[in-house]
Amino acid sequence: MTSSNSKARLWIKITLPGGGQLGPGKIALLKALDEHFSIAAAARALNMSYSRAWRLVDELNSCFAFLVVETHVGGKQRGGARLTTEGHDLVRRFESLVAAAQAATAEELNAFGSASTLAGKKE
Repeated sequence: MTSSNSKARLWIKITLPGGGQLGPGKIALLKALDEHFSIAAAARALNMSYSRAWRLVDELNSCFAFLVVETHVGGKQRGGARLTTEGHDLVRRFESLVAAAQAATAEELNAFGSASTLAGKKE
């Protein structure tokens, strides 16, 4: 059986004006936030420290002219976080860009995968 690692894959990271970056890790965090409505819970789901998750959310909110994640301070009712409409749109656009890039480069990626000395080998 061929493992999923036997195919060449495209990995996209976008460098934004001003130096910010957006890639699969931050998108995974945004999707986890959308599922859990909590930075702490999203961090746990991704095996990430809370402080790292908070730092990434802060970076995302600083990189764009809009809030990507809206946070609510804790207290009796506990805190929370949620993606804004623009945050949802950012995830959708990134995933759309990745899908389009993968489709456009499928033939080349297959050629790289076939030519790899590790293609089809077990890890």
